[in-house]
Amino acid sequence: NKLDGLGYLTAMQTGTKPYSRMQVAGWGAQMTADLAKRPAMPAYARQMLAELQTELGPELAILRGDKPQAAFALKELSFGEVYYHGRTLQQHHTKSTYQPLNINNNGYKYGDSANEIVAFRAEGRLSDHLIASVTPRLSYDDTQAARFTLDYGYIKTHINNMAIQIGKDADWWGQGTRGSMLWTNNAEPQIAIKLSNIQPQGMHGFLKFLGKSNYVISYSVLETDRSDVRYPSFLGIRKDFTPTENFTFALAQASIIGGEGHMLTGGDYYDWAWGKNNDSDAGEPDKWNSIAGADFRLRIPKWNNIQLYGDFYGEDRHRHIVPYPYKIGKMQGIYIPRLTPSGDWDARFEHHETSRYWYVHGLYTDGWIYEGNIIGNAIGYNADSYYAQFTKYINGSQISFNFERLKMDNNSATQQKVTSYWIDWKTRLEKDLSLKSSVGVAKTEDQNRSSRNYLFSAMITKNF
Repeated sequence: NKLDGLGYLTAMQTGTKPYSRMQVAGWGAQMTADLAKRPAMPAYARQMLAELQTELGPELAILRGDKPQAAFALKELSFGEVYYHGRTLQQHHTKSTYQPLNINNNGYKYGDSANEIVAFRAEGRLSDHLIASVTPRLSYDDTQAARFTLDYGYIKTHINNMAIQIGKDADWWGQGTRGSMLWTNNAEPQIAIKLSNIQPQGMHGFLKFLGKSNYVISYSVLETDRSDVRYPSFLGIRKDFTPTENFTFALAQASIIGGEGHMLTGGDYYDWAWGKNNDSDAGEPDKWNSIAGADFRLRIPKWNNIQLYGDFYGEDRHRHIVPYPYKIGKMQGIYIPRLTPSGDWDARFEHHETSRYWYVHGLYTDGWIYEGNIIGNAIGYNADSYYAQFTKYINGSQISFNFERLKMDNNSATQQKVTSYWIDWKTRLEKDLSLKSSVGVAKTEDQNRSSRNYLFSAMITKNF
């Protein structure tokens, strides 16, 4: 995103993440090829591009015409130490929790006091048309025995231009950095079947003005031990469009649907696709909870590549002839890539807001959650937050200063308020050795009670 903000990336990044390695390699190849045409690149930006070229060496070789090599190997090994102290908050109206200073972490919660973490990533080609990746994590803290989790693990193949992926991967649908409305990695990744196109496809006919497009469809089954409905499905459909080189937007919908005793039959499928809810006044049981809407990103080159972005999604659909989302939740953001002429300082500001309709439902009373965490924006039900980030870039390093003010359940007499300050630091110790660390403090206020949370973390990663 930083190289994009500096103007070296001409392609527009969509809001569907994670990006594939081949997609990012294509961006790296474009920036490398254009480097000779650009003004002198700052040393810190040149270092970032060099690291990208090293990380994506095999993919860049394929783009140059080399035959892909079938090799599954260890790519990185990480060791971390985290000290965490403070309360984990129970969010209102959903069976989810919020841990100050620790969100968007694949559902992983720190234990109080010391946490030791070991993780590795192994991936590669099993054949010309089959890729696999696995990232397990072993952790231990002072309040529980060792815990083994699989953060990511999937196999991926393709049929012509359609990629097919089966397994766990952290999805993020939307434009926010601190959070997006529909789907983030705040909850543990789900075991899903995912279909998407590899290369963007141009629109035709009277829709040609929409430019190139990408789609993704993801299907999974949620946990069997929910207290509301056992094993409902989770279905997400998203399509990104890039009408111009500096503007992208997407239309997306995700649904918790069906489950034990509420399976869809006959016309239910049509009603779900058209956005029609069952008539609860007539005693018809509701069989799905859908969130739908749009997000966008606009890049403004004449203003030093400032980027405006936002999510606007509805927790329900209005019952008109043409249904449209309403009961809107939103995220609005601005990224300023050059606070200084060289761009070695940048800034980002975001506002997130949900209402009393968000992430709750009459049938799926546990809420829009998976394994105890909100699938979408971590702020949860009827909440709003303000987030600011200032980042300094130095050769091989970057340091970010972060602030967030969060209010949860705005209409409640027991409203929870969290004010957080933290610093993130990333640096490369050696060519294949990096350090990522954080230090932060958060003040929590609720029911005339005030307390503080503290975080100190350091993670060393060795790349192979």
